[in-house]
Amino acid sequence: MTGLDFDVVILNGIVVDGAGNPWFRANVGICDGRIVKVCRGEIRGEVVIDAGGMVVCPGFIDLHSHSDMMCRILVHRKAMNRVMQGITTEAVGNCGFSAYAWTKEYAERYEERLREFGVEVRIDWTSLKEWRERVERNGYAINVAPLVGFGTVRMSVLGDEGEGGEKSEITSEELDEMRGLVRQAMVDGAFGLTAGLEYEVQRNALTQELIDLCRVVSEYNGVFMAHIRSEDDMLIESVKEFIRICREAGVAGCISHHKACSPNNWGKPFETLRLIEEARSRGIEVMCDVYPWLFVAVLNVGSFFIPPEKSIESEKEELLRKLKDPSEWLKIKSEALRRFEEEANYIEKKRMELEKKGVPFRIPWNPVTYYVVAKSKSHPEFVGKNFAEISFLMGIEDPWDAMRELYLMDDGETTVALGYMREEDVTAILKAPFSAISTDGSAEDEPKALHPRSYGTYPKFLGYYVRERRLMRMEEAIRKITSLPAQFLGLQDRGLIREGFWADIVIFDPEEIDNLATYDNPCIYPKGIEYVIVNGKIVVEKGRHTGELPGRVLTHKCKAQQ
Repeated sequence: MTGLDFDVVILNGIVVDGAGNPWFRANVGICDGRIVKVCRGEIRGEVVIDAGGMVVCPGFIDLHSHSDMMCRILVHRKAMNRVMQGITTEAVGNCGFSAYAWTKEYAERYEERLREFGVEVRIDWTSLKEWRERVERNGYAINVAPLVGFGTVRMSVLGDEGEGGEKSEITSEELDEMRGLVRQAMVDGAFGLTAGLEYEVQRNALTQELIDLCRVVSEYNGVFMAHIRSEDDMLIESVKEFIRICREAGVAGCISHHKACSPNNWGKPFETLRLIEEARSRGIEVMCDVYPWLFVAVLNVGSFFIPPEKSIESEKEELLRKLKDPSEWLKIKSEALRRFEEEANYIEKKRMELEKKGVPFRIPWNPVTYYVVAKSKSHPEFVGKNFAEISFLMGIEDPWDAMRELYLMDDGETTVALGYMREEDVTAILKAPFSAISTDGSAEDEPKALHPRSYGTYPKFLGYYVRERRLMRMEEAIRKITSLPAQFLGLQDRGLIREGFWADIVIFDPEEIDNLATYDNPCIYPKGIEYVIVNGKIVVEKGRHTGELPGRVLTHKCKAQQ
């Protein structure tokens, strides 16, 4: 090389290489998108970044993202909230829902559903290959590792619940059709299969159905990631089922956003972590991911008052008007109670049916007792309380009436968490050597998130849990968000600061990095992250998005075993 040897050089950095090794001082040279030099000697480049006093580490890899859903990847191309917190690669298609690997009929229904939520995107693809081409033509700021969703596949073949998706016993022809969709996705480069076993259609599947599909994934050395059957009362049984699937299918597995919801289940992660350790000691490759938050996904309370196919964003003003009318409220409450009772009866019926076959099933989530308030501007003292408790504090006999009253006082901005955890359980999972950190968020270029995890997960982990709480060494923390998820997915040239690896790099101030997003103000970018580089291009420079869109839809390159 002559002249200015590199496209970008990073000088004087505190390099944390992602492998868990102690930090070292080095300069990094980048050329043609890759790291080509890591040394202590002098190097020159066209663009020079002085990283004095800052950590230089691999870009963060989020194992659990939903950016493909609602076609966010096609709409929110800058992925502002993702890249600004240091994410350079995200795994999509999680919880069993992928935006590809579906039938033409399913695609048409999905497009209609998008339109109901105000998203105008022409769905002109069915396969992962076609979706990849569409995304890369459109451009995206960060890399994407696609997985195929079990729910998408099952709904494509059986339909929604009431159309066939409620079936547990499926025919060999239906199973073969599902296998075909999964196999095609794996041929197209999917990294594996995901499931969301608490959700409609997927919840009805027998364990053997999942094993059969995971065996297809195993042929291609892919992985299995699952939102397990229950994260509360049947948590331990659900972890055991997950381990069984991985063992019998011969597939590496990751329990998604591992947690224990609600007080009567707190403490269970100490047993589930022991089960994972035991499985690993027997040669079963299982791990988990976790987010460093105590509240699960956040929901606008108005969602309890409208049919599930409706969007609260489009219905809110009309809903608030009706809630002020006592006669309208009686109709709304009656219909909401009918929906809950119908769902609870379905769950109880299915629970009893599947229990006979050794399959765990979740409990009904009662809006009055299961959910807790995450945000209330009129009554912040209600945060962390359910509506049974709030109705007592408000002197209102019916918790549903208390829910309505609070929602009106908050002008329709009250939010609730779909379950909540305790700090001791979260920290135990964070510390486990086989846990990766994930967001369970999705890409946004405009501030719309209800949960702060979409904006500040990694800065919170590094700032609060690592710097302030000293839960683990910085080097171990970086391993959990770089090389560990890369190793699990099979990304052989990302996740480490190594010569020859793709230049996905984050440069941050270890004394300043911190989350600023809260449940009251969830859409605030973090501080302390100065530079983010994706495939050798600077996407964040001095804390600002440059507008570059260098991301790629990655391909799992492992061919089927002979």
